[in-house]
Amino acid sequence: MAEQLLREALNKIEIVGYAQESTLEKKEFKDNIGKPYTCISGDITVKISEEETQVVSYFAKELTQKGEVNKNYKALTTIMNELVTVADIAQGVSEGEPSRIECQGKLTLNEYKGNDGEVKSFPKISGRYSPTRYKGEAKDFNPKAKFDIEGIVKSLKAETDKDENETGRLKIQLYVPLYGGKIIPLTFVTGETLPQGGKDYLTDNFQARASVRIYGDLVNKSKKIERVIESGFGENKTDVTYERTREFIATGGTLYEEGVHKEVFDISLLKEALANRERHLSAVKEKEKTDDKPKPTAGFGNGSQPTNAKKNEKQDDGLDDLFGED
Repeated sequence: MAEQLLREALNKIEIVGYAQESTLEKKEFKDNIGKPYTCISGDITVKISEEETQVVSYFAKELTQKGEVNKNYKALTTIMNELVTVADIAQGVSEGEPSRIECQGKLTLNEYKGNDGEVKSFPKISGRYSPTRYKGEAKDFNPKAKFDIEGIVKSLKAETDKDENETGRLKIQLYVPLYGGKIIPLTFVTGETLPQGGKDYLTDNFQARASVRIYGDLVNKSKKIERVIESGFGENKTDVTYERTREFIATGGTLYEEGVHKEVFDISLLKEALANRERHLSAVKEKEKTDDKPKPTAGFGNGSQPTNAKKNEKQDDGLDDLFGED
């Protein structure tokens, strides 16, 4: 009898912008039995605005398991050879305008052992397929970075700053099931202002164990800050620092209700999924580095609030220690 696994969650990233930089290249590796293979791997940095970029990571083997040419490898080869980036133009390698591209991907985690021996974990966008050239009119080009993700609520809490003052936003921690029974924790925040009834909806429905879907904006900004230091003699000095912000801002979402939505996750499978994750983290400590190679009509944000939303009653399922704020 096949092992039961948590279903893979919806995990969709859409990024549209200008090609800022590319590190795509062909590489040679060996698989776990020592057989050599060729692949293309690397990152494409996409410029969303003057202060914002998103990095999408790609990997594709040249051949499929059947020995046929991988269509994604072929498409990445074309992109690698034809992409015009902002960096290329600045270095005089290419002329004209940077390529307008659209990227599809999913949120994962880049996890590796740090110098202190502990596992470091950072969000990462893994590209699906190959980026494509923007085919619309230039006047309609609208750079953006969006996410649409399902998961199991671990906790919902008011966000606080470094001085423990509430910011006015809510922090949503989710367990997000991946393919093959894997699972990762991801943290999202709401905007500083929510539509009328939004905060109440979240507080009432986004309780621990709830199956939910949220969508919104990926933010990865680097703001340049210049501060002039007046000199007692001679020229003044300008100090330059950068204020960096990386977060996932939920602009809307909805609860999946037991007996109403087929998308509800089987919570009884969560403990084994998290046990698999602990085994994965233990394995990371033994290695230098490893990488994890229906539209809602109700909720908060751009939808109407349901009148029959069921509150998630506390269950005596032995999973209490898996929920709550980190």
